[in-house]
Amino acid sequence: MSDHPDAPVPVPVPDPADPADPAPDTEPARAPAWLVPEPYADTDLGVLKTGKEAQVSLVERAGPAGRCLLARKLYLPRAVSQKGVLEAMGVQRSSQFRNDVTYREGRQFRKSRDRRAVERMSTHGKALLQERWTNHEHDVMRVVWSAGARVPYPVQFAEDHFDMEYIGDRAQAAPTLARLRPRGPLLEVIWNQLVVNLGRVVAAGFAHGDLSAYNLLWWEHELWMIDFPQAIDIAANPMGLDFLHRDVLNITAWFARQGLERDPEELFAQLLAELIW
Repeated sequence: MSDHPDAPVPVPVPDPADPADPAPDTEPARAPAWLVPEPYADTDLGVLKTGKEAQVSLVERAGPAGRCLLARKLYLPRAVSQKGVLEAMGVQRSSQFRNDVTYREGRQFRKSRDRRAVERMSTHGKALLQERWTNHEHDVMRVVWSAGARVPYPVQFAEDHFDMEYIGDRAQAAPTLARLRPRGPLLEVIWNQLVVNLGRVVAAGFAHGDLSAYNLLWWEHELWMIDFPQAIDIAANPMGLDFLHRDVLNITAWFARQGLERDPEELFAQLLAELIW
């Protein structure tokens, strides 16, 4: 979140037990109060980070109703065949993520032509996957945000980018746990928040799919989960529980290296109890 005078206010975490809260499988009832409505103009303030599948920039949205800061995730192309394509898109390199077949299990294309194009990885197939990648992250974050998980509010998505709530201020983006490297009592506070948020994500039907200290943020005493393009529908993907188990093993191992030992199998069993089949 921003500390700008007209900046967003903290997004309230819905209580899953409150019937007034939006259901996990529906659009949020209304956008958060901090989000600037139309008409508005967006100004790109520069690149925040570049990852294996996307580049994230800071965008200021301003209009008659006020202003706010957003994170704009620009998805990198899987391959570049013509000179100047990356420059025209405003990105620095193409995607380095390749092995997404197992992540796509359960995400089927309706038309047989589209399915064949994806299997052959033709130009049309790659374009379909690029669009599906963007849509999928937005859709998952919409569901888990509505379920009460502490994730950035998903604002909107277009053909190759996704706008979401920015976590940080004008001086800096919220640090990842990998950069923060918390110790002592703070580490246990963060762990307890992580367990709550993982439970809400799993109760909504998803495994993160790539959970690590690099996609967990700490800002103003709160833990935030980010980067959901590889999120797994646990029921639809035959390897859904395997991905969830891997997430649990990876993150408990990281906490152990920081000095907080927790039983991964105990956490896995706790998360399984959240599932509604």
